[in-house]
Amino acid sequence: MPAAAAVVAIRSGLPANAFDGVARIFSLSAEDLAATLGISVRTVRDQRKRRVRLSQETTEKLVRAARVHELARKIFSSDEAVAQWLAAPAPSLDGQRPLALLDTDVGAREVESVLQGIAYGNVM
Repeated sequence: MPAAAAVVAIRSGLPANAFDGVARIFSLSAEDLAATLGISVRTVRDQRKRRVRLSQETTEKLVRAARVHELARKIFSSDEAVAQWLAAPAPSLDGQRPLALLDTDVGAREVESVLQGIAYGNVM
């Protein structure tokens, strides 16, 4: 998603069912994605049930996660390979799982940096 479109989406909030779509691309349940991103599962469930838009904070976390997934998908051969890489401890991230860092912007940027290194043959 281009930056301008992401800003608009974040400001207006994504539809609550978008949460399930992002969870699917990560091969996670909505509950697992919510826990990973530090989002209340109950809140997501309530918003989905009421068919309202997600908060700016939740939308921003989803957009961030999707941005990382999109970059990883350009590097790895399949969504399954992306999910495996995100779930495995990464030496270049001090042994942390990349997925566990997506709850903050700083962590997501670090994961993106590692992905860029892999793309250019600088990091494994």
